[in-house]
Amino acid sequence: MEIKWESGDVKEKRYEILLMGVFQKESSKVKTKILKSYGFSKYSEKQKFTSEVKQTAFINGEKESPNLYLIGLGDKAKFNDEMMRIRFSHAISKIKKMRMSSMLIIPPEKSDAEHEAYELSYLALMTDYDFNRYKSRKEESIEKVGIYSASDVSKSIELGTIIGEATNLTKDLGNMPSSIGTPTHFENVARGFSGVDLKVFVREDFIKMGMGGIEAVSRAAKEPAKMLVMEYKGSDQAPVLIVGKGITFDSGGISIKSSEGLEEMKFDKCGAAAVIGSISAISRAGLKVHVVGITPLTENLPGGNAYKPGDILTHYNGVTSEIISTDAEGRLVLADALSYGVKNYDPTAVIDLATLTGACVVALGNNIGGVMTNSLDLQQRILDASKKTWEKIWPLPLDDDFKEQIKSEVADIKNTGGRPGGAETAGAFLSNFVDTKPWVHLDIAGTAWTQSKTVRKGYISRGATGFGTRLLFEYLRSCEKGNGSLDK
Repeated sequence: MEIKWESGDVKEKRYEILLMGVFQKESSKVKTKILKSYGFSKYSEKQKFTSEVKQTAFINGEKESPNLYLIGLGDKAKFNDEMMRIRFSHAISKIKKMRMSSMLIIPPEKSDAEHEAYELSYLALMTDYDFNRYKSRKEESIEKVGIYSASDVSKSIELGTIIGEATNLTKDLGNMPSSIGTPTHFENVARGFSGVDLKVFVREDFIKMGMGGIEAVSRAAKEPAKMLVMEYKGSDQAPVLIVGKGITFDSGGISIKSSEGLEEMKFDKCGAAAVIGSISAISRAGLKVHVVGITPLTENLPGGNAYKPGDILTHYNGVTSEIISTDAEGRLVLADALSYGVKNYDPTAVIDLATLTGACVVALGNNIGGVMTNSLDLQQRILDASKKTWEKIWPLPLDDDFKEQIKSEVADIKNTGGRPGGAETAGAFLSNFVDTKPWVHLDIAGTAWTQSKTVRKGYISRGATGFGTRLLFEYLRSCEKGNGSLDK
């Protein structure tokens, strides 16, 4: 999709359709002029279009002028970014179904032009996304989008395009079947990033380095397991460490899962996919930040050589864990990745993302991710970043009771503390591998892909949602501006 800035006479623009939101008591001179040129007053009297929320109107353009698609935005005082996302994404979806390949968007003009251009360009890419590479018949796609503004918003459109394409990359990686979205595929994608130093560790390295978690989980894997370490050095400050769980397919291992819904376990790599997407975005945007992204990637399969309940593993930092369930494997691979990143890069902050627990889905549903932390300061900054995006997150407790719950009689800790507080005990497990660094754990098990009870919005496509990509990007942008870094 090509997205560009447009200005001047709207009716002279060569687009198939003009998309415009209208407030009740509309005061914009630009929009009022457009409405007048399309004879809107007569149309509205006949069709009773009053600009209420969810109202739409379609007016055919004359001669070579674009058609006009109007959406009601309601009361301007109550309008916000999420309403803009919902209303415009539904309209873009309808335009796509009309088989129109080009559209010109007139922003709402509620906030500043640069912000709206950034949001709308990002939104256009999110909404147009369709994972159709394996379909013999593909739906039409919108090829050209214009964002109208009297002032030059081309840089905002460029940034919105970068993060939109990065989020769609995250969706692609999450949606891919495990036979194609392998650790090697992730490696090949990462090798294409400009300005990113890439290190790749394999099973032999896991054994030599004492990474007992990822070594054990990968024993029965058919596809070669890998841990990618991506360093983007846009500044000389200490880095932010971001780590994503990358179980490319999770059968549960010896503690095998039920066959119901097992096809969805290709989505257990969505944490790693979000890290890949965010590294793509920050490198393309040239953010002045120092970031290290780590993705431990492997299948979790049963087999004669698979690790078993009762095994005791030694992780990279020397902490030992007793295996109660091989279906609690994500925390095992994250343990090695986190402790490796902390020891070798001395980060100023640590963030991990993982489709980790069904307990988090029970607690928060399918539209809110869980947040656990050892630093309320860092947690608040992540929460502040989420307010700029559609990615809702909610704090969960992480106190000593949960740490007691995972103590083992034969090792330092055990990899599950039972059903009660399952999300929190998983967070407590991970807290053993971040030393004293400020750390936030994001459990995205309910939000990483659309499930049966997901409340879908127009910009959230079926399958992988890309959750976490923009959230990380917005936090790292705040670090670049000096109000998100924990450096003192």
